[in-house]
Amino acid sequence: MSQSYSIPGVYRRPKPRAEGFPRIRTDVVGMVGAAGPQHLHQAVAVDDWKGYVAAFREAEDGAPIPTPAGSALDGAVRDFFANGGRRVVIVNVARRIDAAERQRFLNDMMGIGERAEPHGLEQLLRHHEVSLVTLPDLDASETVEEDRYEPDLPPRPACFGPCTGLDRGGLPAAQRAKASEVVRRLFSDDDVFWAQQYLLERLERTRWKWLALLAPPPGLTAEQAVDWRQRLTARMGGSDQGALYWPWLLVQDSPGAPVEARSPVGAVAGVFGATDIAEGPHVAPANKVLVGVVGLQTPVGDRENRLAYDAGLNVLRARAGRGIHIWGARTLLWLSELSAADPLAFVPGRRCLSALARTSEVVGQPLVFEPNTPILRIRLHQIMTGYLLSVYETGALKGTAPEQAFFVQVETVEDSLEGFLECTIGVALAAPAEFIEFRIGREGGVIETAEAA
Repeated sequence: MSQSYSIPGVYRRPKPRAEGFPRIRTDVVGMVGAAGPQHLHQAVAVDDWKGYVAAFREAEDGAPIPTPAGSALDGAVRDFFANGGRRVVIVNVARRIDAAERQRFLNDMMGIGERAEPHGLEQLLRHHEVSLVTLPDLDASETVEEDRYEPDLPPRPACFGPCTGLDRGGLPAAQRAKASEVVRRLFSDDDVFWAQQYLLERLERTRWKWLALLAPPPGLTAEQAVDWRQRLTARMGGSDQGALYWPWLLVQDSPGAPVEARSPVGAVAGVFGATDIAEGPHVAPANKVLVGVVGLQTPVGDRENRLAYDAGLNVLRARAGRGIHIWGARTLLWLSELSAADPLAFVPGRRCLSALARTSEVVGQPLVFEPNTPILRIRLHQIMTGYLLSVYETGALKGTAPEQAFFVQVETVEDSLEGFLECTIGVALAAPAEFIEFRIGREGGVIETAEAA
């Protein structure tokens, strides 16, 4: 049926989505941390910064709720939306940062505390939309008071009268200890290392469903960051369940605002989300400019870039006149140059496989309990073949023809157990072009002549 128009102009009529292909989101990020008194121990999805403020920074009567002192969650969420992210699921595990309860806070974040019901990380992983996982408050901080002493003053001339500059203890007032506030990290490097290692091993239990975005502690040199990365997966022999980004960022939320050092996980997660929505999960979330970033905590040159990237660290690089770029797309499965043969050593290959697995699960759900007949097998084969053809057309798979890029095999009724239907899918994932080389030259020894008639 044609649609009638009354105003001249340009109109768009979207083509209906093919039946059996629901939209599978792979851009949704999950974060766990201390978000304040609102929605405690709940998984709340927000789609923009205003939604986050309304959910966690405003009371029911509209009164503002301050950010928990020391929490890194707000900054990560802001960086996520500033860099193109569209949806984040927040699991709030604490009203405030309490240094006296740091171990309990860490356990609650990891979902291994004394609470009977799933909480923290375990609660987050039960949210079906989440495909990227971050723990911003592993970088939470605390403010403590420390005694500060003034430097010694030059000798004073001897006095034979009352010395009014001395207190009862005989110490000059200018040299008495003064209390000052010092901000330091809530968790030690050992605590953060354990938590990141636990996160990777937890995600290994359900392969290809989630990807963890991680960063080493602040202030590390390239050599120290490489050591962190190598120790992180030493007992696992590499892991495609995570990607590590270095160094930390210098972020300014608005003109005139103070410059803060922040973990890159929030901004990187936003680039993941924006890339997934615009181009698809098979495209590397790399060579993208980070928004709101004014510098790097650790300068990165060619030497540091080469050292870190060879070890499987994804480097954040400042490029003159072009901003701060994500200059890497490798998972923690990358161990050496030999890893280049495995597509899962690259973030886009790993994310593409995750999207295929998620889509297969959703597409197959309506077929459960259908009559186990050859018709059902033909239908499943057609649905999956059609879906993989669309994936092939995006360039996510290798091969000059679909037959070289994937296959779908469905067992016959006779070869299947009673009540079972097995579908086997194989794909040839395309790896990103990390190195592009141009050879430019001129041919020598060529002499051309022209004669006039």
